[in-house]
Amino acid sequence: MPVLNCLRNYIVLFLVLCGIAFAGKKNAQIAMLWCLLPGGGQFYTERYITGTAIGVAEITLGYYAVKYHQEQDYTARNSVLWWGLFVFGYSLADAYVGAKMYGFDVECDIDRVSLSYKIKW
Repeated sequence: MPVLNCLRNYIVLFLVLCGIAFAGKKNAQIAMLWCLLPGGGQFYTERYITGTAIGVAEITLGYYAVKYHQEQDYTARNSVLWWGLFVFGYSLADAYVGAKMYGFDVECDIDRVSLSYKIKW
């Protein structure tokens, strides 16, 4: 039942963070806290597809790390843990940039772009 206790703790953390998460401008520090949940920082910055992909990757890598540890295949476990660290680092960086750039709309009006030359004699 340790898995259920861990899941319960994640659900409680999720509900606590939901109270402060979805209000107005996104804060980079809160996005970092959301990264404690797999894909949480991406969900906080409203990038749901990326959050789902990162969450699935982190959970899958965690499962295989535990599996290889129980099988005492430490080389495979260490390899999976390094990949998990990479995915977690990417998740942190992506959530931080997403929170800083939240609400920044890039708009290009092609009708207003012009090119002109002036020749002086």
